[in-house]
Amino acid sequence: MKMNKTIYIGAMSGTSHDAIDVSIIEIKDKVNLLYFYTHKFSTTLKEKISNQIEFNQSTLSDLGILDKEIGNSFSNAIQKAIEKSKTKISDIACIAISGQTIRHEIHKKHSFSMQIGDPNIVASKISVPVISDFRNMHIALGGQGAPLVPEFHQEIFYQKNISKIILNIGGIANYSFVKDKKSLWGSDVGPGNALMDAYCRKFLNIPFDNNGSLAAKGTVINSELKKLLNHRFFKSKFPKSTGKEIFNLTMLSKTFLKKNPSNVLATLSEFSAQSVLMAINKNKHVVKDIVVCGGGARNKDLLRRISNLTNTNVKLSDTYGYNLHAVESMAFAWLGYKRLNLMPIKIQTGNNKFNKGLVGSITQSKR
Repeated sequence: MKMNKTIYIGAMSGTSHDAIDVSIIEIKDKVNLLYFYTHKFSTTLKEKISNQIEFNQSTLSDLGILDKEIGNSFSNAIQKAIEKSKTKISDIACIAISGQTIRHEIHKKHSFSMQIGDPNIVASKISVPVISDFRNMHIALGGQGAPLVPEFHQEIFYQKNISKIILNIGGIANYSFVKDKKSLWGSDVGPGNALMDAYCRKFLNIPFDNNGSLAAKGTVINSELKKLLNHRFFKSKFPKSTGKEIFNLTMLSKTFLKKNPSNVLATLSEFSAQSVLMAINKNKHVVKDIVVCGGGARNKDLLRRISNLTNTNVKLSDTYGYNLHAVESMAFAWLGYKRLNLMPIKIQTGNNKFNKGLVGSITQSKR
């Protein structure tokens, strides 16, 4: 199904589940971002997603309805991006959507990753091929379903003779080690924003710690930090993936949660930063720069801690010409390009071994 069209759209909602990011890219000699748009979830829908993730139980009826609601949200977000950017439907090769991850379990006999957000709704309303369900083929081919972005990071950030880490900080933090065009390494490394944001919502009635300003005023509670860093996730081998099934408020002691909010947030910020340091040290990744993207890149306190701990320059992806909020949705657009044009991606299976395969399912409606 090789295509002459060069416009691809990627839409994704991450573990923070606060919005759908849409990137419209053009792929010729290189990847160019043409337009970026963010579509906020309604408060009601965000609460439904939170409950689904937090309580891990639902009726089939509720799950089916939520699948359709999220599918409609993706469709609306993409349609608005197309309208605002004045992109012609006839110029679009495909749309790739992440869906909303509500469960990600890898360390079980039957590993799976569950995303909801019906792609049929997008395909029927926009009449463009839709690529979805990237993670489960990734798992079937020996990967962990996350992160999906290392090869894309290599595509856009590679510079000859310059090794760098591309750190994406969302609800979960992951990074890619970009060294050359032959090797490939990427893994989830820790909680990113997940714990800090959850604490802010539940105990402070704010969505997040803006710029990390509260954490910057606090003092790290070392006893809690030590306990957190001793979690089993950090003892497992790389590459690995994780989610809010592990990194949620239940892993924090009740005593700790009653402490001064600035001290709690300072501890959680330090925990996220230490998670990055541990991954770098265990994998012996020596770099000059850490390039940061994702919503967590706006947390100045967290970036300061990462820079101080790693003794490394921390730069925003904007420095390289890539909107820090757009990189991940751009990656899904690029994955759609690869799948539609029958181009396999490299899948890291552990111990420096790789498989190659076509990742993503195609849904198409013709009128």
